[in-house]
Amino acid sequence: MWPIIQKEFNVFFTSFIGIGLMFSFYLLIGLYTWFFEGNVLDFGFAELSVFFDLSPWFFLFFIPAIGMRQFSEEFELGTFHLLRSLPISIETIILAKIVSQIVLLAIILMPTIVFIYSIGALSSPAFNMDYGIVFSAYISLILLMVVFVCLSALASSIANKQALAFVLGVFLNFFLWQGPQEIAKIFNFDLTFQSLSYHFQNIGRGVLDFSSISFFLGLILMIIGLIHLRFQWNYLKSRI
Repeated sequence: MWPIIQKEFNVFFTSFIGIGLMFSFYLLIGLYTWFFEGNVLDFGFAELSVFFDLSPWFFLFFIPAIGMRQFSEEFELGTFHLLRSLPISIETIILAKIVSQIVLLAIILMPTIVFIYSIGALSSPAFNMDYGIVFSAYISLILLMVVFVCLSALASSIANKQALAFVLGVFLNFFLWQGPQEIAKIFNFDLTFQSLSYHFQNIGRGVLDFSSISFFLGLILMIIGLIHLRFQWNYLKSRI
């Protein structure tokens, strides 16, 4: 498992695309959080709601861009069969690919902690802010990040081309993030409780609700199960 994770890290940090995506995220989230209209300084409160409201939309695009190569690159280069020939199970391969992306994104997200220090230093009195809400908002963001990683991995397992995997990953992320609200508007259904954004905002408000956490964990396990079924189906087809 560790060699696969190490390989994913080496590929990301030695490629111009990986480094470019990472610094593009820092640049955009920094500009929108601190400089553009509606930034944290415009509200006059020691809080980071702008950062946590915008991050899902950035992740919606950035995570598929980072994760599009997880399986589709292996299919393109023909190295997936070589990977399967190693003495590791398909479950281990799937888990290693997903864990590598989660750890990678957690490392990318880590420098944003400086935002907490900065807004705390600007508050009056200094560092007078609700750190409990900030902590729960980060938990909510990490859970959403894991969902997007799993969806991007599912897209990459379905598509044989990286560009197609990216488009499919963005579509799946957007559909789960914004789809229930759009369906509710069209058909006048109440799908609020089934919405990914609802549970994200619920935890982000400082409410570590068991139902919201269960929703995220259940969704993550379901998506991983779909990825596993996808490879099992390919294996059965190859045996016929």
